[in-house]
Amino acid sequence: MAINGLSDPYRDAVSRAGQIRPIQTGRFAVSEEEGKQVSGQTGDKVEFSIEGQQAAAEMPDFDQGLEKLDLSHMTKDEFMSKIQTQLGEQNLEVNWNATVDPDGQIWCKSYFDSYASQVTEFRASAESAIKDYYADAYQEALDSPLGKDLSGQLNFIAAKYNCSWSEYFDASMPAGERQWAYTQVRAMLTGTGLRLNDPYALKGLHIPDNEEIAKIAKQSADDTISELVRQAKEANSPHQG
Repeated sequence: MAINGLSDPYRDAVSRAGQIRPIQTGRFAVSEEEGKQVSGQTGDKVEFSIEGQQAAAEMPDFDQGLEKLDLSHMTKDEFMSKIQTQLGEQNLEVNWNATVDPDGQIWCKSYFDSYASQVTEFRASAESAIKDYYADAYQEALDSPLGKDLSGQLNFIAAKYNCSWSEYFDASMPAGERQWAYTQVRAMLTGTGLRLNDPYALKGLHIPDNEEIAKIAKQSADDTISELVRQAKEANSPHQG
């Protein structure tokens, strides 16, 4: 039945509420020990709360089992025993992800480990490619005709790549490539960080973006949890010796 004016969650809640039977009160049979108490005293009474009725409505097998109970011929202890038996027969689904990683720390660690590993691996590959690409230019700078000390080497690459009036200037290289050669060879001579966005040295190397790295990291974290779940299920299998 449609309930106008209510959003889906509230409509669902109202529908579930409509499935709950009116609250029923039952009285337990008096045990032999209780029968010795003062005459006229009534037995214990049981009432199901709204929450209890709601839960029972969502578990039809459990609800039907309660309907078959005759409280007038059953003591409180017998009733509780029956309830425990009934609950034990319900097949409750286990949230295995929450079981193996209740606070999410394992997933997060796996994610960031994978992310960092990918960045480190790319950096290593990129630096190796850059050094290979500029190996000849680097060796030429080491053998600088302006001096083989660092000052003479830096003066040589400045003359070759930046100074058009110098006799060492290489006019055969495009301006953009000359600037990248100066930047990378200077970094190799001084031991400072190489630029990892070099379009010339890294032309044949795949450069992953953040979205790609994050996607792989997420899959790695999911796989880690899946493996832990598999191991947990195996350890809890009734066939496990």
